[in-house]
Amino acid sequence: MTPYTPLHLDWAGCLNARDLGGLPLTGGGTVRERVLVRSESPSYLTDDGVAAAGAYGLSRIIDLRRPEELAEWPSRLADRPAYLHLPVQAPGDPEEGPWVHLYQGMLDRHPELFARAVGAVADAPEGPVLVHCAAGKDRTGLVVALALTLAGADVDALADDYEVTNARLAPRYELRAAGAGDDRPAERKVPPTRHVILGALEHLSARHGGVEAYLTGGGLTPGHVRALRARLVGQG
Repeated sequence: MTPYTPLHLDWAGCLNARDLGGLPLTGGGTVRERVLVRSESPSYLTDDGVAAAGAYGLSRIIDLRRPEELAEWPSRLADRPAYLHLPVQAPGDPEEGPWVHLYQGMLDRHPELFARAVGAVADAPEGPVLVHCAAGKDRTGLVVALALTLAGADVDALADDYEVTNARLAPRYELRAAGAGDDRPAERKVPPTRHVILGALEHLSARHGGVEAYLTGGGLTPGHVRALRARLVGQG
């Protein structure tokens, strides 16, 4: 497997912004740089961070949070023409535990919402696409994993990237544990490990016939699949 070092982005205020360029593919090669970016909520951005995110040339910003989250913690990028609000949960959806059950429930309830989010990555204008939720971990982790899997990403590299979030957000968790920092809702106490995202992908294979079948069942078109692969790896 090609060695992979995440490309962290210095967007002041955000700890978990990174470009997924360089992530290895199963058939050789890597994901292209400056096509897919993940982060926590841009509500954390400072003025300098907003300027840095803008300078990165984002062609689309996909906000996966629920409406009530947006109302309490507005995105500092929501005024951009590239901004799209595409939640992957419906009002009143339960949040099961532990982590594996949470992810499986989200996926099983709303294939159409996940297909819509992945389709928005595929059909975005040329340039980097930012996918984010609140922490950039769960909803973002699922949408990014779906897109990367369709593009042929190495599953171990995908899981490695998923776990990077824990280290990136550790300083914020430590501040909250000490009673400092902002008052955004705390994350679950035990950060998820790689088996959680791998378990979600295995669940899609066992119950839905795999990622592509799951997403096409939710409305993703063959054209979207071709466009996504062309975008991420340069293949139609």
